[in-house]
Amino acid sequence: MFETKVSYHDDKFRLPITPRIKKMREEIVEAKPILCSERAILVTESYKETENEPAVIRRAKALKKVLENMTVNIWDGELIVGNHGGNGRRSAPVFPEWGTYWLEKELDEILETRPQDRFIVPQKVKDDLKSIFPYWKGKTVYERYRAILPEETKRARDAYIFTRDLFERGGYGHVAYDTPKVLKVGFKGIKEEVIEKLSKLKKTCAEDQQKRLFYEALLITSDAIINFAHRFSEKAKSLAATETNPIRKKELEKISEVCAWVPENPPRDFWEAIQTAWFLQLVVQIESNGNSVSPGRLDQYLYPFYSKDIEEGKLTIAEAQELIDCFWLKLNEIIKVWDKEATRVHPGFPMTQDVTIGGQTPEGYDATNDLSYLMLNAQEHIRLQNPQFTVRIHKDTPHEFLMRVAEVISLGTGMPAMFGDEICIPAIIRTTGVPLERARDYRIVGCVELTPRGLQGRVNGAYFNVARIVDLAINDGVDRLTGEKIGPSTGDPDNFKTFEEVIDAVKKQMEYFIEQNVINNLIVDMVQRELTPHVFLSSIVEGCIEKGKDITWGGSLYGVTPTQCVGMATAADSLAAIKKVVFDDKKITMAELNEALDSDFEGEKGEQIRKILLNAPKYGNDDDEADRWVREITNIFFNEVESHKDIDGRPYAGMILTLGSTVPHGWRTGATADGRKAKTPVSDSMSPTNGADKNGPTAVLKSASKIDQIRIMQGNVLNLKFSKSVFKGREALRKFVQLVRTYLVDLKGMELQVNVVDAATLREAQKNPEKYKDLIIRVAGYSARFVELAKELQEDIIARTEHGDI
Repeated sequence: MFETKVSYHDDKFRLPITPRIKKMREEIVEAKPILCSERAILVTESYKETENEPAVIRRAKALKKVLENMTVNIWDGELIVGNHGGNGRRSAPVFPEWGTYWLEKELDEILETRPQDRFIVPQKVKDDLKSIFPYWKGKTVYERYRAILPEETKRARDAYIFTRDLFERGGYGHVAYDTPKVLKVGFKGIKEEVIEKLSKLKKTCAEDQQKRLFYEALLITSDAIINFAHRFSEKAKSLAATETNPIRKKELEKISEVCAWVPENPPRDFWEAIQTAWFLQLVVQIESNGNSVSPGRLDQYLYPFYSKDIEEGKLTIAEAQELIDCFWLKLNEIIKVWDKEATRVHPGFPMTQDVTIGGQTPEGYDATNDLSYLMLNAQEHIRLQNPQFTVRIHKDTPHEFLMRVAEVISLGTGMPAMFGDEICIPAIIRTTGVPLERARDYRIVGCVELTPRGLQGRVNGAYFNVARIVDLAINDGVDRLTGEKIGPSTGDPDNFKTFEEVIDAVKKQMEYFIEQNVINNLIVDMVQRELTPHVFLSSIVEGCIEKGKDITWGGSLYGVTPTQCVGMATAADSLAAIKKVVFDDKKITMAELNEALDSDFEGEKGEQIRKILLNAPKYGNDDDEADRWVREITNIFFNEVESHKDIDGRPYAGMILTLGSTVPHGWRTGATADGRKAKTPVSDSMSPTNGADKNGPTAVLKSASKIDQIRIMQGNVLNLKFSKSVFKGREALRKFVQLVRTYLVDLKGMELQVNVVDAATLREAQKNPEKYKDLIIRVAGYSARFVELAKELQEDIIARTEHGDI
């Protein structure tokens, strides 16, 4: 058990940002996203050289080729080294093996001019990429997936009830990799373990021959990361030889020493440990374009090294702080390029690299330590969109720690997000069956996914629009915007005599489209197994070496496939309105409702009906009648999701998260029975519909607590927006902390995230984006630079209810 040595008032743990960190932060803020072709060229060359070799060996050799030949940069002043791309501070590699069709369409113009997530694309990069497109024709994950997808599932997928977008053309990312193991044994130890496994295989056993190939591939990638680090060691030594500043010269010599030792060997001190953590985070994201690769509980993993160095006088608190700040900045260099459609769902370059602090030890004690506070300082210093920063809260979380958390939240980046151990730990055990000690050691992966070590969530199983499911149920499976029959027949709604018939229709539509989504996921996973084993990632995920299986083959100890509920409040408020207005009060008939929805409430009668629907009970006001239908629609969703297994026979789990999909899913959704107009955004994650919550933040939290949150094992997002005045003074912070404790501890809420920004500031940022380049706001499960978002999503964020009091 680690004792907390820190007080909210302890000035030695409240350190200012250093000139070095301030300068590097400014450089990253000013850096424009730029496309890099190095990885794509090197991977293509490697694939040509390994045409007849097994996929697992090809993948290992491809990574080796990249790490041996990509440009290595050490930026001026940095202490933690390792770059993602070769041609800039925010440089995005290309991953042709997952799909090039979209890049061919967008390369010449769209990438540089699209509404959000724009890139600089140098002419040489364009020429390089065009030279490799012919090779990849017919060989990519996306093309193989679409070729073998059943026609019925293809129609359901293209109807946009569910979307998997970048996950259909991207690698694994939602994985809890095993940093503690690498810190303990290094890749030298991993190689020794693999060699021992190889020595015990039976040569005449077919399964063992498959394992042999996997183990041989692991040896290739282990050597690759060791040699990659050595390249940085040599680079630092070379720079040191010509450096005239004696202080910087000494730093470069230390960097050379660090990279010569780790990650090949176990780190000997805090600097080596945090550099090891960065190499792991970096190489996983060079291997594949999966997102939500997350460093995890760094305050726990790094604390023994910090504590030892402090006690021995080898490290000062200020030096530790600067290294942590450097790590925070490095996370903001990771950036990836996705197609235009995917950026509508994932806008603002959301790498969702989560660092989780606080919580409990595996034994159940409070885990808050010095590093927890220093990482809060880092968030205060850097204030950019990475890392996605999370604090775990439980009944014994120190009050002074929560006060510091509140203070950092008040700065306005939407971070840290807060998770409640009281419900998260039971939810993990319920779905996965992991032991209590392992569940207590969970970290957040990506936006909100609860992930104990050894569990892989592969990639999100879909953004699933439940608002459209309700609409299909009252329109006999017909898409209201296109008039096309896309869902099963569930009966003429004019003939529904009871509200229970509406619910039955919802269940049938939900059953059909969840099943089609599961089929879609199965095909994607089959293709990933065949074409893109994740060899390096498998080397650091618990279970893979033990089983002799790549992570794409089911090698991890545990697994789950999440499916994300989109438009929850829109769906629930629609059900509440139908029951109240059509069946209870009989103010309108079902035919009149559908006529109004078909016309998007046109005309005097349409407007009258819309007003009636808008005045029906709404989720978010602690109204049992309205909140009842949120619980109903989410349980229908959870029941169908949980009835299926993934490709490895592991559970599906529901989550309530939209990211930026409120806009594109809203665009494909006609007018809905809650009074929402056609093609406008659907509701955000677990939050009320924008403007529907009238009774303050406590009422919102009480409404949310009525949802069966133990079933949301893969997490949810509950957004609240406060004006800055709410956080002025220590008493105001104390009131906020009490609100947090009430929800996360007493009411057993799962997650709460807070934007502290007023609409006037956001409007000013729209008018003068150059002045607000580092304005960070919470979207839904992640934070982003406000000015890098499309106007339609900016407007949706501005429209969220702004609370002026607690």
